[in-house]
Amino acid sequence: MENSVVERQLQAYNDKNIDLFMSCYSEDVKIYDFPDTLTMEGQAAMRARYQKLFETFPNMFATVDKRIIHGKYVIDHEQITGRLEGAILEAVAMYEIKDDMIIKVWFLRN
Repeated sequence: MENSVVERQLQAYNDKNIDLFMSCYSEDVKIYDFPDTLTMEGQAAMRARYQKLFETFPNMFATVDKRIIHGKYVIDHEQITGRLEGAILEAVAMYEIKDDMIIKVWFLRN
């Protein structure tokens, strides 16, 4: 099921478990700001960015308000706390799944 890998990466994100988090992504994962601005490519770049994020914001936590599963895509509406004091950040993440790995992510931010 496509959303199981997305759920695993969410739990790893919230636990700040970089190894489990990265195990959910393909070696050549691509991260975009929607619709087509490539912001990161490959596990090495992603690991470096998220390791720093996890260390900088140890109280960061994401919750999914709504999840849509459509074929190989999983779309989450997320609320993120612990990054800006007292603020709740909202984002939409769209994950493309292949062979139980996340191969692409698009972020829509407000």
